[in-house]
Amino acid sequence: MKAIRKGYKPHLDVSDVGFPLTSRVTAANVHGGQTAIPLEKLTEERALFFCSLTDAGLDATIIDSFIRGCIPIIDPNRRNDKHRPPLDPAKKERYKIRTTAERSYSHLKGHLLLKNILVKGYAKITLVLMSAVICLAVLKYLQYFIL
Repeated sequence: MKAIRKGYKPHLDVSDVGFPLTSRVTAANVHGGQTAIPLEKLTEERALFFCSLTDAGLDATIIDSFIRGCIPIIDPNRRNDKHRPPLDPAKKERYKIRTTAERSYSHLKGHLLLKNILVKGYAKITLVLMSAVICLAVLKYLQYFIL
C-alpha cells in the first residue's frame, strides 16, 4: 500500500543570486523530477541563462537531454551506475553556486512561510505559497540590485 502525504509544496527555478524565476505549486508527494521539465520550459521563455544546475535527485537521461540551449550541470547520481564519471573541474566549480538555490528554499521555509497554513484547497494554498515566493523575490531584488 502506497503512503499518501497530504499537503503542498513549492518548486522553484532560481537565478545565481537566488531570485525566483519560475515557481510552481504541487502536491507534497510530487517529486522534483516531475516538475523539472515544465519549470525549465517556463524559465527558457522568461530568462536567458547559460547553465542549468540541478542536484543528484534530478539526474535522469530525459531531463539531461531536454535541457537545450545551455549547459546542463547535473550532479551525477551513482545509485544505478557505480562507474559514472564525476563532474569535470570547470563544471564542479560552477556547481558550487547550487547552494544559492538551497539558501533560497531555506529562506522561504524558515522566514517567509508559516509553520501551519490553516487554509484548505489548492487555490488558497497556492495563493499563500506564491505570496511567500513574491516576498522572496522582493527581498532578493532589494538585496542584490538596490542595496
